Amino acid sequence: MLTAKIISGLPAYGPVATAFPTEWGRLGREGTVVEFRAEAEAWVGNFQPGLGGLDWAGRHPDGRHAVVIARGDLWVVDPDDRTAQRLLPAIEAAFEARDPDGWMYSRQGLALARLGPAGLIWHTRRLSWDGFDQLTILGNEMKGLAWSPVDEQWHPFRVDIRTGVSQGGSYGDEDSEGWAKLLQ
Repeated sequence: MLTAKIISGLPAYGPVATAFPTEWGRLGREGTVVEFRAEAEAWVGNFQPGLGGLDWAGRHPDGRHAVVIARGDLWVVDPDDRTAQRLLPAIEAAFEARDPDGWMYSRQGLALARLGPAGLIWHTRRLSWDGFDQLTILGNEMKGLAWSPVDEQWHPFRVDIRTGVSQGGSYGDEDSEGWAKLLQ
């Protein structure tokens, strides 16, 4: 069974940790250090930290891969090939989701994304100018408030957790940033 857990630092003995990205690790820097165990084999990954946010490691919803969040940067790791792909930056909150099992992520309080067994299911348009509050999942919707510095108020929004289709928020209804990747 695959496990992934953050450890306190680079191991003093044994094989050198695999750096992600490779070029970042060439200078011997230490980032978010994760131990992976699959069956009887174990190895250590050293992930370049993002600009800030969560640190977390665990199983991917597909049961085969691992997920690592290194100071906000979301990586999907293939533990057999010892490879990783950076999927999203600026993750500052995670919410467990069902049907399909997986996670919803807040990207710096600006947009939401959903990861499921098949990978990234959807990503919303930008919903907020500067942060979320009162995020809750009720049935097939995530509801919350999005801050606007323009009128200095919180604006309600909701997102269909199956498709990523959203309504409301403080940033406007258009996808001016080009972030939306929805499941229709």
